[in-house]
Amino acid sequence: MNFIVVFMIALVPLKGIEIKVDYRYDSQGFFDNPDAKVVIEAAAARWSRIVNQTLLPVDMKDEELVDGRFEIIHPGTGKNYVLSAAASKASDFYFKVGQPAADEYLGGFSLDENVWVLYVGARKLDGAGRGAPIGGARNLASVYADPESFLNRGFNLGVSSLTVIGGTISFDLGRNWGFGFLQSDGGTSLDFYSIAVHEIGHCLGLNARSVAEFRDLIVEDRFVGENSVAALEADTGGEVGGLEIVKSSSQDYHWRDGEYHSKIFPFGTPLYFGTVGAGNLQDLLMEPVFNVGGDITRLEITNVDAAALKDIGWSVISEDPPRGPDLDLEIGTSKNGGLSIRLMSEVGAIYTVQTSPDGCSWVSVIPSFVGDGGLLSWSDGQEGTHDPFGPASSLAHKYYRVIKD
Repeated sequence: MNFIVVFMIALVPLKGIEIKVDYRYDSQGFFDNPDAKVVIEAAAARWSRIVNQTLLPVDMKDEELVDGRFEIIHPGTGKNYVLSAAASKASDFYFKVGQPAADEYLGGFSLDENVWVLYVGARKLDGAGRGAPIGGARNLASVYADPESFLNRGFNLGVSSLTVIGGTISFDLGRNWGFGFLQSDGGTSLDFYSIAVHEIGHCLGLNARSVAEFRDLIVEDRFVGENSVAALEADTGGEVGGLEIVKSSSQDYHWRDGEYHSKIFPFGTPLYFGTVGAGNLQDLLMEPVFNVGGDITRLEITNVDAAALKDIGWSVISEDPPRGPDLDLEIGTSKNGGLSIRLMSEVGAIYTVQTSPDGCSWVSVIPSFVGDGGLLSWSDGQEGTHDPFGPASSLAHKYYRVIKD
């Protein structure tokens, strides 16, 4: 096959929160499949590029009266699972005053500034996935009231408010998943990226029954968030009095299936392959049914879904970050006919190679590289790295860029 290699040099500031995927509760080994891991990381990165909220760091310690708890739905079992910052029951303040013991004692828990943790795993489900925000478990009222506590991170207050720690997702073990970024198999498998992006939306509070900020904007079974309504009207040209809400068997809220359509949110590098494409209308991401067919195998975040995130309190980008100065790269040809890159690195800087088959849909090569002040090099197809789009020889065109953070 003939192909063209085009290289784009870009210094793109990485903005927003960092959704850090954590696999420690993947007790069924679902993410032992490296393809599954690549896709969930790409879905997390998509939301990370959209949400630009500032979150204070978390530093929970094993201290009397202040050691905190938070509760997750264990991704591998589906059971409520309480985590404590105490080192053991012996130092667990809440246990000593009569509360049940935690399921796991951490001996402290920390998150860096702007990091939001996503625990993932799999189990047998009726549906394709189940995403849920992390709850606050049993804590002192003063913990909820403190804007700098681990539950609020300087962002929000109160019981049932937006989860600013993270979320959990379980995926169905029995599903025929499609982990590819490019290939279409005619709908015989379910696109994992679409479901992952949907479930992360629930974790962030979209259409989540447990999140007060979403519930409070429901009036007579319609979500009346100002930004969501405006986005829908802008994309469709009609007037609406709100978006009808339905309650699914998973106990989450969803938009009425097939009722509304919106364009793909264009900022934060959407993955257009398999979708309706830029500027066209698709079903909303946060609907209960995955409606695709023919050449359309993937759903993306729409303008309405992103606007709803803003309605419930998150800060959302309204444009892509500006491009910085070009990097000074030495470019060559790899053994498979693709590209090779060499550059003199800066100590501590993180360099991520991204590839694309069309110059629009970008995915990151894993892993990124950390600069040590010396020469960094990468070649298309390099052993020990994974490019979700595959080698240059498998594509009609291949584009490359390097992001420095």
